[in-house]
Amino acid sequence: SRVAKWDNAKAILIFLVVFGHAISSLISENEIIRCVFLWITAFHMPMFMFLTGLFSKSFVNAPKFGYMKIASYVLLYFFMKLTVYLTLVFVRGKSTFRWITEGGVPWYIFVTAVFMTLTYLIKRFNHKKILVIALVLSLSVGYIKEIGDTFMLSRIFVYYPYFFLGFMLDREKLLKFTSKIYVRISSLVIIAVFTFVIFYLGDDIFSIRYALTGNNPYSEFGADWAPFGILLRAGCYMVSSVVSLAVLSLVPVRNVPVLTKIGSKTLNVYALHRQFQYAFQYTLMVPFMALLPENLILPVFFGMSLVLTFVLSLKPFDYILYPCTRCEKWLNPALKWLKK
Repeated sequence: SRVAKWDNAKAILIFLVVFGHAISSLISENEIIRCVFLWITAFHMPMFMFLTGLFSKSFVNAPKFGYMKIASYVLLYFFMKLTVYLTLVFVRGKSTFRWITEGGVPWYIFVTAVFMTLTYLIKRFNHKKILVIALVLSLSVGYIKEIGDTFMLSRIFVYYPYFFLGFMLDREKLLKFTSKIYVRISSLVIIAVFTFVIFYLGDDIFSIRYALTGNNPYSEFGADWAPFGILLRAGCYMVSSVVSLAVLSLVPVRNVPVLTKIGSKTLNVYALHRQFQYAFQYTLMVPFMALLPENLILPVFFGMSLVLTFVLSLKPFDYILYPCTRCEKWLNPALKWLKK
């Protein structure tokens, strides 16, 4: 049975993904938008990857490797790459399709398939030692500038500690811990302080965003931060982990109409939202922005992101992804036919 708190958390995170991407092209507009963008980027994908690991146990601990599950992610990855590419060709007249390099939204799907496979293979080893090794590797690869978006290697190294930590933890114990009164009060303080620091320092720390995406070597952190790359990445791990735990603690435990339902459809929203955003960005955005007062940019894009998140969570969009998410329906018969 589904637990409402986890669906609520996933719904909030997928909205932050959609909203963050919506305003990513607006960061030149003003400092407030940059602060909001940095606030989101600081924890939303680490927390998403943590929850992905938290719910990977049934796959990882299964006696047989779930080939079809991994196949569905691989198919979905290429579906996203192809549809994003075709969308950009249609609205811009050009784009570039790269088979083994990905810096856009499909990376999460590919990396998740890698993480699930890797964790299945190493599950019998000492989990605490694996986590330490993963952290050491993630801090070390920043010195190798060749490790970047090719095969999503940088993000594989950087995000695996979040995924594996989620895999290690017990959901029920985590649920009880985050529901404690003192944890929830502490979480309010943590989020308030975190928000204050982001908005108080503003543009002075905006360049930290290069350390938060997981796909940049230390040499690309900027002149001010590059010499302290390993310390900055370690700091990002600590901040994103603490803030993620605080956010999780404050997520409603009970079923919330619409919100909880969206949380059960996050894959649909993630797989399809960027195509709609690109279509808007390269066709209607310029005249739209010309009519929009600066003080209304954030509220309007916030509302648009809410609507897009809700619409993409509706049942009809399930069918678009069925060839990927339910690939066993056609892949199994195809494999049987090939064996004859």
